[in-house]
Amino acid sequence: MGKIIGFVSVKGGVGKTTVALEVASSLANDFDKRVLLVDANFSSPNIHLYLDFTKPEFTLHDALLGIGLHNAIREQYGFDFVPASLTYSHDIDFFRLKKVLSKFKRRYDFIILDSAPNYQELIPVVAACDSIFVVTTPDDVTLTTSMKAARLSRRKGTPIDGMVVNKIRNPRYELNLKDIEKFSEIPVVAMIPDHKKVTESVYYKTPISIFNKGNRVSKEIRKFAGALSGIPEKIGFLGWLKGIGQERVNRELMRKNFYSPQL
Repeated sequence: MGKIIGFVSVKGGVGKTTVALEVASSLANDFDKRVLLVDANFSSPNIHLYLDFTKPEFTLHDALLGIGLHNAIREQYGFDFVPASLTYSHDIDFFRLKKVLSKFKRRYDFIILDSAPNYQELIPVVAACDSIFVVTTPDDVTLTTSMKAARLSRRKGTPIDGMVVNKIRNPRYELNLKDIEKFSEIPVVAMIPDHKKVTESVYYKTPISIFNKGNRVSKEIRKFAGALSGIPEKIGFLGWLKGIGQERVNRELMRKNFYSPQL
């Protein structure tokens, strides 16, 4: 039985879509997982644009109206994805999302949801997930805003399995892991640096985990995806000399939490 996980934030520009896309790509290509990436940004979807799929015939919106979800599933870069519609005029019950996706949990190891930075649209996404990850950038404005998504998840009873800190540029002027965890009371499971290669990968419509596997962003995504896959993280000799980062400890705890019935 697969697990539905969501990447959420209530603030745009944190790189949530990029994180969801890259995690899906890494799970499929680095760890041989069956992955379905779903664009659950109901009003401003864009995953299909990242994947150079500009005119989908059927979308998540169609599936929520009763057309079978299988009609909207497409494959790209080793994983399946479901686009959403940029222009849709029908009234749709977005709370059908959980029911629609539940029928596909046996087909996939992971169903990954990208959500809108919109509080009302976020509610049905959180309701559909088995667990979520809050995505933020390392500044107090974004972190404070991101906690709105965390509070919603807690009210709905959806477990929060970690915080993904994205677009780290200059740690000297940004919140560090200790600051973020103290404020949010959520374990940080990935610290992803900003890098110009991400912009290049978007331009070439190719996930950076494929476009540039040796990039620092790709490596951090791979560590996170490995923990999701249940694989203990390997630490080389230099890693031991530098010390084990708290995010690595958190990923190991997350891995055990995900796979505790199997350990």
